[in-house]
Amino acid sequence: MTDQDGSADTTLTRREFVRATAVAATVGALGAPLVHAGGSDSIRVGLIGCGGRGTGAGTQALDADPGVVLVAMGDMFEDQLTASLGRLQAHAPQRVRVPADAQFTGFDAYRRVIESDVDVVILTTPPHFRPAHLAAAVEAGRHVFCEKPMTTTLEDCRRMVKAVDGSGRHLMVGHGARFRPLHRSVKTLYEDGILGDACFCESDYIHSLKPFLEGAGHQWWRHPDEGQFAVIGGGCHPLDLMRWIVGEFEEVSAYGTTKVLHDVAWHDTIIATLKFKSGAVGKCLVSVGAPRPYAMNFSLYGTEGTIENNKLFLKAFGEVEEFTDMPFPILGETHACAEELEHFLDCLNADKPPMIDVRDGARTVAACLAVVESLENGRPAKVVTEF
Repeated sequence: MTDQDGSADTTLTRREFVRATAVAATVGALGAPLVHAGGSDSIRVGLIGCGGRGTGAGTQALDADPGVVLVAMGDMFEDQLTASLGRLQAHAPQRVRVPADAQFTGFDAYRRVIESDVDVVILTTPPHFRPAHLAAAVEAGRHVFCEKPMTTTLEDCRRMVKAVDGSGRHLMVGHGARFRPLHRSVKTLYEDGILGDACFCESDYIHSLKPFLEGAGHQWWRHPDEGQFAVIGGGCHPLDLMRWIVGEFEEVSAYGTTKVLHDVAWHDTIIATLKFKSGAVGKCLVSVGAPRPYAMNFSLYGTEGTIENNKLFLKAFGEVEEFTDMPFPILGETHACAEELEHFLDCLNADKPPMIDVRDGARTVAACLAVVESLENGRPAKVVTEF
């Protein structure tokens, strides 16, 4: 398109370019949809952990594939299981088939779900329980979808890798930020070289947790076995996103403070500087105390262009000194949980490894633990990447 004087309208050209490349990038990242194997064959699912996230994961699994049937549930507390079952039955009454003798409570509930006639187990128990639950599941021949973070220690990461290796079963860890269309587009633009080499990358996890800690459903966040929960349970979102797009970390330095959440054993504000193995540098802010709306920002500065959330600038734009909007919204506290479960079930149907397997999950835990180590020791910490 040209202006009235015949000159090129570079603003429109840039918009067309951004929309075309972003849409193409998203399609490439998503890949072709997979067809459910056997058409109407059922996938029998057992849910372990029936709190808010467990109920949500059960709902999303039912939505992800018409062949999913929920057949067993387990939780520590009977009232929590009963409430979850009621919500799931209201959502999909024909496919939630959990009779009284498949509703298990107490410390051995996880094992009894696993011993039921299930194909897939969804683990949404607190992270420090998951190594034992995973080992029992894959030993019994079950595939596992595990909520993030995968666990809370390097020792348990290695234990989980060992359990999955040779089992012939698939494990997927639910890092949902990877499934947002904006983040998929950024990854493809970076991998295709459009942004050049990474110079700097930063991402934040900003989420006021005080209202959650005042309720009954999240008191396990205070448990000492959950470690520095703000980093491991919150910081895992941006750290996983950065290492997925730019590559593995080499070293971190971190500082933390507590200004709001004085009744927990972990910092409510953490800043970490990061060195990538590629030589790029980065920053991660975790703020879970200060009152403000949820945000998970992401920026990538490359040798050929820069992305700040959904704003794009490329050197190829020429003399135009302004960002262009990418055709994706910045979402608030919206997690792509349905998309990640759909991906997992598609992978099971195709018998291929999911995007976030046990080693991938372990590397994100290791990045979080390096931040914790630096916080506690007051010096830089190396990031473990070999599992």
